[in-house]
Amino acid sequence: MTRRAMMIMTAASIFLSAVIMPAGAMAFAGGAVTVAASSSVLAPLREIAVAFEKTNPVRVTVVSGSTGKLYSQVLQGAPFDVFFAADTEHTDLLESKGLARPGRRFTVRGSLVVWTNRYGLGLAGKDIAFLKDRAIRRIAVANPDVAPYGRAAFEALASAAVLDSVKDKFVYGESVAQAFSFAATGNADCAIVALSTVLFEGGEYFMVDGKTHSPLDQRAVALKSAPPEAMEFLEFLGSSDSTAIFRKYGYAIIPDEG
Repeated sequence: MTRRAMMIMTAASIFLSAVIMPAGAMAFAGGAVTVAASSSVLAPLREIAVAFEKTNPVRVTVVSGSTGKLYSQVLQGAPFDVFFAADTEHTDLLESKGLARPGRRFTVRGSLVVWTNRYGLGLAGKDIAFLKDRAIRRIAVANPDVAPYGRAAFEALASAAVLDSVKDKFVYGESVAQAFSFAATGNADCAIVALSTVLFEGGEYFMVDGKTHSPLDQRAVALKSAPPEAMEFLEFLGSSDSTAIFRKYGYAIIPDEG
């Protein structure tokens, strides 16, 4: 085949690709938004990102991890547009430092559970004091230094006066997602994690009494350098479609104070 023929075929291929490319594949010309989100809110946020992209020419990329580590990355200049923390403390700190846009916020309240895929443990109907049982040798929990759900787990255990009895059983994950994975893969007997993480994962769980720990209010804010599309996404989080998804994952919606 001659060089000229190859060039003609290449041009024709590019033209045909442009013609037959589905509309959705070119629908992101309007911009992009990167969301740094606590792993505890990852599941509903993925669904919401898909819903947002269906009606907006914007690609949404979700980066997940522990709140503390994502916060540190924001301070170091990571190219995030929206920060969705597992608490309100870190978003308030960003606002006080002038790194987040004040005013518009979105907040949900999560729940803490103890989950296992070992049905023989009989977790259903138990309370957190059951973690002292000899049948439970390893308990996965998110690192309380970087994960608010980990801090809440420590508070609940201390409130029930069992922290000292079970702390030697702990297997630490850097996030709720990692703590869950330890239990899901058999590297821990159970995990103290977010309800939203386990709700559609099978196994069994019991709810941890919310009165035994600080409220798990999770807040999203737009960062200072965020494009207009980020504000649109933040607004979309409060839409009826998005709040229905959050409620499906066990979250309560907290009215905006801003």
